[in-house]
Amino acid sequence: MREHTVAFVSGELTLEGVLRVPEGVAGPRPCVLLIHGSMEQDRDGNMLPTRHGRREVPARNFFVHISSRLCSAGYATFSYDRRGFGASEGEPGDYFTDVDDAMAALETVATRPEVDHDRIAVFGQSAGVYTASLLARRSRLPALYILSGGLFSEYRDMMSFNYHRARDFALQSPEHLKWAEEHDPWGLALGLHLDDMFRAIENGREEYVVAYGDWSWNVDLDARVYAEEWAPARQFYHIDRPTLVVHGENDLNVPPRDALGILEALRRRDVPVELAIIPEADHSFQHTPPDYETRVRERMSLASFERPYRDEYFDSMIDFLGRKFGVSDASNRSLPA
Repeated sequence: MREHTVAFVSGELTLEGVLRVPEGVAGPRPCVLLIHGSMEQDRDGNMLPTRHGRREVPARNFFVHISSRLCSAGYATFSYDRRGFGASEGEPGDYFTDVDDAMAALETVATRPEVDHDRIAVFGQSAGVYTASLLARRSRLPALYILSGGLFSEYRDMMSFNYHRARDFALQSPEHLKWAEEHDPWGLALGLHLDDMFRAIENGREEYVVAYGDWSWNVDLDARVYAEEWAPARQFYHIDRPTLVVHGENDLNVPPRDALGILEALRRRDVPVELAIIPEADHSFQHTPPDYETRVRERMSLASFERPYRDEYFDSMIDFLGRKFGVSDASNRSLPA
């Protein structure tokens, strides 16, 4: 694939991304806009080191893998550095600035001569599904949606699903506690503080201090994501284009049952929708070990990022795009992960 660096403007900020197009393919191509989840910050789909006490985050190049597979099947992709990361200006944003940036990226992609603006699909990963749903409120441009590892239940439920697990794991034994302190101090600390943080939000506080041992983090509290108006389930009302819902069988970030919630919400409105549950795959669609405790440890330490991707994940997207966009060379052509 060929790569073109593309700068674009969102509000008063200049963001930068990369348009990847199939090598040796002439003419405008159908394109997939890749929208980050909370575990992807740069244009390549990597989680960059944060304040949360992680000493090292393994690179997984999630968007590079997706782009390699899609470009080999005849599609272009566009991804970008989130605001405040990489070559993009500004401070890191929130869910609502994310949709501003995604809208600016979508409009930019549609003007590119390499892209068929009538065949643009929006791909959202995890929290990017929420962004894609908010984007659908603003734009009729996307022809398709791919909702990958998306949340349907309440944001509070997702936080509990993730961080109460870290707390409960650590409290099983002194050995578990020591391991959690070494490999995931942020997850442990937040799990212990989560119920108090929920109460702080209910009381209208805008900041909460998560402290554990020598660690201390100031957390900005945005009550909007907990409000009924902005609940994830309500945002799918705005999606009315053919959609693929895809989820990992062993997802420990968002429960697989949420995929069924999205599926039924779209079916009730007669939106053409398909579901793909990827076997033995986690939230990032990487291979999972057979036993639950190892999966939990790898989720907390992010060692899961070093596992290979499931081929079925890429194949499900290529098959869906090929049938909907009528791309004859989009069947079963892929590169090694």
